[in-house]
Amino acid sequence: MPAPKSKRRITRAAMERTIYLVLVVGLTVWGLWHSEAAVALIGAIKDAFSILLNTTTP
Repeated sequence: MPAPKSKRRITRAAMERTIYLVLVVGLTVWGLWHSEAAVALIGAIKDAFSILLNTTTP
């Protein structure tokens, strides 16, 4: 009988970074068609996540 697989824990920091990367990549692709709007949205998301990632408490 095989041993039970251990579940991988996803930390809050890893989830935040994953969401951030998905948003930035998505906006970058979208920016190929709408460059001015995408630049503004990427800047806003970058600022918001930098505040979020620097002020999280354990």
